[in-house]
Amino acid sequence: MAPGRSPVGAQVYGRACLNCSRSKCKCVRRPDSQACDRCHRLKRSCVTETSVRALKSAGNSPVSRINQLEGKIDSLVSLLGTGRTFDIPHLDTSLSSSSSLPSEPTPTSFPDEPSPDECLDIFRSRMLKYFPFLHIPQNAQCLQQERPFLLLCIKAAVIPDTKTKLTLGQKIKQTLTQRIFLDTKPAAVGIDLLLGLLTFLAWGHDHMLDGTPAKVSRFTQLAMTLAYDLRLNRPSLDDSHLLPIGRGCPSQRGHPTRSMEERRAILACFLLSSLVSSFFIQIDAMNWTPYMDECLDILSQSKESPYDEIFAHQVRLQRITAEAEGIKGTTTILSDLYLSALRRRVDDVKAHISPEIQQENILLASIHFTELSIFKPIISNQAIPTLEKLEHLYTCLQVVKAALDNFFKIPIAKYHGVSFPFFMQFARYIITLYQLSTLNDPSWDTAIVRSTIDILQVLDQLVSNMERARALEDERSADGLLDRSITKFRATRAWCAGKLAQDVDVGGFGDFATGEGEMQLDALFLDDIWLRDYLYLGG
Repeated sequence: MAPGRSPVGAQVYGRACLNCSRSKCKCVRRPDSQACDRCHRLKRSCVTETSVRALKSAGNSPVSRINQLEGKIDSLVSLLGTGRTFDIPHLDTSLSSSSSLPSEPTPTSFPDEPSPDECLDIFRSRMLKYFPFLHIPQNAQCLQQERPFLLLCIKAAVIPDTKTKLTLGQKIKQTLTQRIFLDTKPAAVGIDLLLGLLTFLAWGHDHMLDGTPAKVSRFTQLAMTLAYDLRLNRPSLDDSHLLPIGRGCPSQRGHPTRSMEERRAILACFLLSSLVSSFFIQIDAMNWTPYMDECLDILSQSKESPYDEIFAHQVRLQRITAEAEGIKGTTTILSDLYLSALRRRVDDVKAHISPEIQQENILLASIHFTELSIFKPIISNQAIPTLEKLEHLYTCLQVVKAALDNFFKIPIAKYHGVSFPFFMQFARYIITLYQLSTLNDPSWDTAIVRSTIDILQVLDQLVSNMERARALEDERSADGLLDRSITKFRATRAWCAGKLAQDVDVGGFGDFATGEGEMQLDALFLDDIWLRDYLYLGG
């Protein structure tokens, strides 16, 4: 609308800023600033817009209707001028032959959502370090051309709006189904699809948002299948078993070597599948191959990404973890022999960590996770001599304390960027602490555990931190990851408090050893497999 032009028959009825008006929130001005409280808290530009309401008696005035039309046109022009478009999938399920589904996501109508470049910046600066299998030097425009599916999955990870995140997740799953199972073009399955799927697994939290934890195993298995289809677990020139049919075959002898992107992808598949198989049991981890050793050595020497060294150490530590998990059910002598050998290997990894990354939270978390994986069989092993077992149990307790202390050093503002693999490591800490707190062993004093680190206080602090992290977000994140996590851990805290009080009343801590109460846990956490299968089944 042209400046100085006043609508006929209109009256001012509010002074809320543009952001608060759109979100239907109360707009309270700060006395020391031009911005309102909400915009100041969310670090947004606070723009006051004088809203007008057309009087009912003049609602059909031609001049008024022209002014309204001009206002809509001005709004559209301003939105186009900002360049802040965003992709939202079109989920029209119509099968009419006169219309076709768009192959690319369509622009959104939410101007407050981050742009593709902002999404990429947030992902690189706040999220990638918690599962650093990617190196993305491109801007969003280049990434859209080279890796469009990966960019779509990054957007789904970063977007704060829960409804939009679910819609993007649906688009991602539709794309995976179409390109893997329905599309007959050879180029339909490529590295872009695998990188996007790994990103979706790590930060999409789709299993939490729609309450289907079994999807984690299924999507992990799908990622392994894609890696095998792309033959990323072996050298690119490994066709000795293929018949030389077709004129193009001889030229394959000059096939280029694997890229760093492909090497990181296969190592990420191993790391993620190893973690998921440990927690969810339904799948086996990806088998380690000699070629993956080569990929790991090359990654260790790479200076391409600042996270390459961290990721290489994480993979090495996860290999040790996988071996420690593999000794469950073996003889006591074999377990004792492996214990010392595995601890020496962990010490060797720590000795080769560069000084500048030795205090990185994510790397320390992997070290603690591996150490706990080595010690966990000791908790339920009744054949180890008492003094030796006590020494191992106290070491295990100190590792749990160090691991949880390290986790709580993460700034609350970064909770949104924590990856699912990192969350699974945290779950191991809680599970191990619960087992130590309820261990039925005459030589083990559970009171010392509580005086060292009380599981109820840990869960209280976790819920409090999550509530503070949730307060940094707005109403668009309602019923999202943090809200659902808060609900789950409140229930976990209440259940643990009840079990600990019950065990004190009966004069012992026997449920962990006997398995009593497992049905109660199943009823409470029927959709939380990691809790259901670990707190009582020994993890």
